[in-house]
Amino acid sequence: MDDSFYDVLALHYDDLQINGDTSAWGPYILGLITDYCRISDPTVTDLGCGTGVVTNFLASKGLNVTGVDLSPDMLSLASAGDETGTVSWICADITSYEGTTCGCFISTMDTVGHIIDPDDLSGIFKNVSDSLEDGGVFILDTTTKNHFEKSLGENVFYEDYDDFTLLWVNHYDKENRINHAELTLFELTDDDLYERYDGELTARFYSPEEIEGMAEKAGLKKLAVFGELNREEPSDKDERIFFVFGK
Repeated sequence: MDDSFYDVLALHYDDLQINGDTSAWGPYILGLITDYCRISDPTVTDLGCGTGVVTNFLASKGLNVTGVDLSPDMLSLASAGDETGTVSWICADITSYEGTTCGCFISTMDTVGHIIDPDDLSGIFKNVSDSLEDGGVFILDTTTKNHFEKSLGENVFYEDYDDFTLLWVNHYDKENRINHAELTLFELTDDDLYERYDGELTARFYSPEEIEGMAEKAGLKKLAVFGELNREEPSDKDERIFFVFGK
């Protein structure tokens, strides 16, 4: 997707996540940090933090957090939601961001899937490994084959709210494992008119084996793999898989 279209979607981004409810993400990620990170009160870097749902939750629990995202409008909303005033917000491309040493990196809500080039994703794993303290963790989620082939597939979607309407025409290329979505957003203006925006979203399916292979090559160890927002082994019906890697 054109990077500027993330700015257009920023105000509505959380509504467009699976089930439109992101409130469970923060507690879930915090639980994984608590159980698997061997560093007390680790500093956390959120790669692709978006509107800061998880970032701000972790900060509210007393963690020292940095949020990194390429979209200025996403970061503006994230910063506005930081009730602690303690989060460091950085506008940067996470494929080249190295940052400082910390005890925990996270990358959630399918940020990984929007890294289309596998070499770029491998680079993220390498940068994380280089900057991760011993005993630290890297927590991320990916969307599954079931999500791309069945939930998205060759379907058309729409979301209709009081202040905006989104149309989504989807195509998933099984051979190349690339998902293309043509998006049209109609947003209500102060003049009670609708302004139209058009954009394209592209995502890639990475198999668990690929993710684990990149982590291993970067020097990270697999600590846990779970289904969608649970502590169970992933099933064929899951839309997401969560990974916990350690150093």
